[in-house]
Amino acid sequence: MNLNTFEKTQQERVIEQEARGESSLSFAQEEAILLKKKVEKRKLQQKKLKRVLFGFSCAIAVLLILVAYSQYKIYTLSQEEKSAVASSTGMITAKTGEEVIKALTRHILLPDGVPQIAEIQDVTKLKESQAFFKDARNGDIVVVYNTTIILYRPSKDIVIGMGDISGVGQQKP
Repeated sequence: MNLNTFEKTQQERVIEQEARGESSLSFAQEEAILLKKKVEKRKLQQKKLKRVLFGFSCAIAVLLILVAYSQYKIYTLSQEEKSAVASSTGMITAKTGEEVIKALTRHILLPDGVPQIAEIQDVTKLKESQAFFKDARNGDIVVVYNTTIILYRPSKDIVIGMGDISGVGQQKP
């Protein structure tokens, strides 16, 4: 008889004796059985606790992923909205603006300062009201410094016109 079968048969005898109301076990044997029951109960509690903690950590991970994804979507939508607003108003993006300034420096010496840069969307309105834009086309770029205005055509990489800012607001004769 091996040790496991001996323990099982001993436990079975104890259970039968307890059912009959008899107790033939010594104090040490009863304590060993009680200790085994406590250990098994504690192991079950630990397993339950591990399951609960695992479920809780999975729920937190899912929530963090959802928050990160929603923040990403909000960021991309705001970037799309900014680019849509910039394109509808005719403003040039910073990167394109820097490229325009670099292209202009190959042709002329630019004044100091930070320019305002815009793309011409509707040249007919400008041609009707201001003589400076008589040779302009849609897609041309206007670069305005404090005292100077420059009309640049990026498709041909040429400067179409340049003038003093004070003369731009004059009406076409």
